[in-house]
Amino acid sequence: MKMPAALTLSAFLFFGSSGDKPQIRDLEIRLDGRRVEASFELVNGFSDELFERIQTGLASGFTFQFVLSRDQRLWFENRLDTSRLEVTAMYNAVTREYLVNFKQEGKLIDSRIALDRQELEQAMTRFDRLFLFQLEKIKPDKQLMVRARAELGSKTTLLIIPTRVKTDWTRSERFLPTVDQP
Repeated sequence: MKMPAALTLSAFLFFGSSGDKPQIRDLEIRLDGRRVEASFELVNGFSDELFERIQTGLASGFTFQFVLSRDQRLWFENRLDTSRLEVTAMYNAVTREYLVNFKQEGKLIDSRIALDRQELEQAMTRFDRLFLFQLEKIKPDKQLMVRARAELGSKTTLLIIPTRVKTDWTRSERFLPTVDQP
């Protein structure tokens, strides 16, 4: 059964192409003792519209959401912990610099200065060894995983329906927490 061309075109316009859809790639989890750290990249999330909004002086950016869960498919709720990272950029027209702030759970954890668009995009979309969770009372015999997604802003669908633009969830490889040695 073939799909009519008009239906295919309308589906493409509504959902967009999958090739340029924003997504989180290369989600890699590392354990540093009982600390869970992540490295990842947001691909196709830094758009011309976002850059233009930042250029006008508006504070704009992304919110990354992380979920730590047990890797057990039979349990209804395996969520152990959640974490949020807000990345916001502002342009200073006097100094011609971009200030990028990083807030985790509402607390400022880092600030950086970027001098051009390429440096700004890299600061807002690439992360290395970002602290996510502290494993306190997790048994070392249970495999865990981290899911991540980015919230990129909002848009209207069909001219009247407001929706939040988010990436699909990305899963990490499974890992076992370490046991602290006395």
